[in-house]
Amino acid sequence: MSDELRAGNIKVTIDYINAINTWDFAAMATLLHPEAALVMPYAPDGFPRETRGRDAVIDFIRQVPDLIDPENLHDVVIHGWGDDPNELVAEYKSATRVKATGLPYANDYIVRITLADGMIIRFAEYYDPIKLVVALGGGVTLPTA
Repeated sequence: MSDELRAGNIKVTIDYINAINTWDFAAMATLLHPEAALVMPYAPDGFPRETRGRDAVIDFIRQVPDLIDPENLHDVVIHGWGDDPNELVAEYKSATRVKATGLPYANDYIVRITLADGMIIRFAEYYDPIKLVVALGGGVTLPTA
């Protein structure tokens, strides 16, 4: 049963990533648990670090196409997390462009996904915020010695 559950959860995760790539908000809503949380602990200032509730998560994601072209999430690899079939880790890359600046935005992600009742209840995405800030037209200057 664990292997079947994990396989089903991996499919849900792949379907969710595909929905992100196509901005399919209706599909996202069917894959997210009503109590879903989107967590981005390293998000730069101006971006929420945590969004709770399926509707709030979808509302946030609906704003993303105004900021960037389709994310083109690729090189997706999904792993089990320990012995719990409801815990997964995904790794992937993005390759897109920020609309306001015209600058490319590419990043590497590690995501911890928790599922409940066959839906994503927690999607914690870890990425390099400096790459996002630079693509938005900002920068990071190191202090001189």
